[in-house]
Amino acid sequence: MVDKETTEFSRGSFKEKILRQLEENAAKQAETKFPDPEDFERPSRSDSEEPERKIEPRKVDLEPFKLPVFDFPAADENEEEPFVENENLPEEGDSLRQNLDGVVSEEIQSQDIPPQFSRSEPKVQDEKIEQEQFLEKKESEKMVKHQPSRRTNSPSKKTSLSKKNKNKNKNKKKKKVTAGKIIAVIVVLLVLVVGGTGWYGYNFVKSGIQPLDSKNATAKSINIPAGSSSKQIGEILQRQSIIKNGMVFQYYTKFKNYSEFKSGYYNLAPNMSLSTIASKLEEGGTEKPVAPTLGKILVPEGYTLTQIAKAVTVNSGSNEKNAKTPFSEADFMKTVQDPTFIAKMVKAYPKLFASLPAKDSGIKYQLEGYLFPATYDYTKSSTVESVIENMIQAANTQLTPYYDTIAQKNLTVNEVLSLAALVEKEANNDDDRRNVAGTFYNRMNAGMTLGSNLSILYAEGKLGEKTSLSEDANIDTNLDSPYNLYTNTGFGPGPVDSPSLSSIKAVLDPAQNDYFYFVADVTTGKVYFAKTLAEQNANVQKYVNDKISS
Repeated sequence: MVDKETTEFSRGSFKEKILRQLEENAAKQAETKFPDPEDFERPSRSDSEEPERKIEPRKVDLEPFKLPVFDFPAADENEEEPFVENENLPEEGDSLRQNLDGVVSEEIQSQDIPPQFSRSEPKVQDEKIEQEQFLEKKESEKMVKHQPSRRTNSPSKKTSLSKKNKNKNKNKKKKKVTAGKIIAVIVVLLVLVVGGTGWYGYNFVKSGIQPLDSKNATAKSINIPAGSSSKQIGEILQRQSIIKNGMVFQYYTKFKNYSEFKSGYYNLAPNMSLSTIASKLEEGGTEKPVAPTLGKILVPEGYTLTQIAKAVTVNSGSNEKNAKTPFSEADFMKTVQDPTFIAKMVKAYPKLFASLPAKDSGIKYQLEGYLFPATYDYTKSSTVESVIENMIQAANTQLTPYYDTIAQKNLTVNEVLSLAALVEKEANNDDDRRNVAGTFYNRMNAGMTLGSNLSILYAEGKLGEKTSLSEDANIDTNLDSPYNLYTNTGFGPGPVDSPSLSSIKAVLDPAQNDYFYFVADVTTGKVYFAKTLAEQNANVQKYVNDKISS
């Protein structure tokens, strides 16, 4: 048991000891705490005092710090705050230490002594203050964030952002659609331009190839200088109104491989195609201008003089039906039988007419077979005589390379033309022509007559006319005429038509065969050859009589 005085002393001394510790702690706290400069005045420095140490501030480079943004949920009004137990309230059965702390706190408050803090307490309080300031700032930002926009009625920021994103997506889609439409329009325009250009180019070239004027056959004398290129020739023809476009002519001739153009004078007409003009330019022109042609006269192979007389009245160079020349049939027949004209021709072409039959030899027309089959131009200055002479000149030109051969074979021009005239009518191709000519030679070498129906038809005036198969088969083989080659041997008095150069060549170079007979199918014209008379009769029955009776 402790003495009462000792107990009171102990309590008093203990109390004083505690107060003394609190004062010391407070003094230490005051010394370590940095007071606010505004709370005190700077004391004047005396000489006795130590010079104040000058502290230079350290320069610290700090990276900018961005406070994180948190969305704190709004407090619910109905939510109850958690119960916090008040630690300052004394409980029954407090300990002696708790009562002592209460007494000390009362004395400190009465003496206006600042509260004591442990070394850890200022940090905790500073952290609480910073946290409270951060929460206040966060609340203010939250209030600002949730404040309604002046431009909208009451949407949140997320709603406005979503709308902006939607609008951006819509604008992007619109831009994509617009760009696609623009590209599609550009592609369509390019296709139309390319297609239109191709179509225009095709029509341009197509029209350039066609004649300038298909109805205008009036020819002009065009001079092509030596060394002219296809481009220069095209420009000349376009300038002279012969073709539509010189450039088309240039590329057309290169594409068709027309290249060997010759200089000279050419008679060209607007109704000529580019191919016709190019062909003429390759053939060559004349050294001097020749009168332009007004038209053309066509003389087919195998025509007789009476047929040619009709042909000279027709302008074959015109596209108009029944286009006529300035010549008549009567004038033509009168001229070819005129002795003065014939004598003039004989003098002009002595080799051609060296074996011309005399008028009283029994021939029908002296110049029969001496007018070469071809196409002839006529001009404004042309006459019937000049047209006939052109035909005779052509025959002489074609036979000139063969005059020596004819002489070597002991033949005359009249004999060659007479046999070639029969070959022309009896065969349809070069092989048949040579075989027919060989058969004729075999018969003459055997002392046989030629036995040709054609000569009798000519004597009757039916050759070249439309006759029936019955008339051709039932000819009068007993006809009293020098042209009856069933009763008269040899080549006959003269040609019965104007043979082609192919028939003339066949006569000069016949096929070597042992045929003596031949007959042509009256329906197909195919020639069948035979070595014996029996074979010939069988062929005649099969290819002539049976066809006629059917």
